[in-house]
Amino acid sequence: MITKGIIEPISYSIINLVNADFTAKQKGLRISEERVVVSSSPELPVYSIQVLISNVGSKFASAISENGEISIEGKVKYGVPHLIKVGSFDVDVSLEGNLILCRQVDQPGMIGQVGHMLGDQNVNVSFMSVGRTSRGRKAIMAIGVDEEPNTETLDEIGSVPAIEEFVFLNL
Repeated sequence: MITKGIIEPISYSIINLVNADFTAKQKGLRISEERVVVSSSPELPVYSIQVLISNVGSKFASAISENGEISIEGKVKYGVPHLIKVGSFDVDVSLEGNLILCRQVDQPGMIGQVGHMLGDQNVNVSFMSVGRTSRGRKAIMAIGVDEEPNTETLDEIGSVPAIEEFVFLNL
């Protein structure tokens, strides 16, 4: 299922659980799976799944670890996939709709400043989550939006001095 989710956005073919591995190989991807045995029962279900993606260029460099892997972690919450970790940052992000991820300096006013920019363009924020390493250091702000912001609004967000990088994702 993870392979399907990785391949589907970059393929023009219809991807399903049967052809996902084959399509990944055709695209030059090598998929390896490691299963870790944990004590799990209906009372103590497996909490999350971690995906490491190696040797790829990233539009969001903060997700890349020192060894060059992209590390993300997710879980299903109320039947909806959620991103719960990007690199070393904890977040709680629903993986549906449109998403803006900003890596930034953790400082007061960032939520309001970006929210104001979006509101000025009539872009509705559906949710927002911030994960940080420690107070006043680095943070990731994840903003769910109902509409895709225009290029000018995205450029304005990217020009905020405290925002070091950002990416817009249409999920």
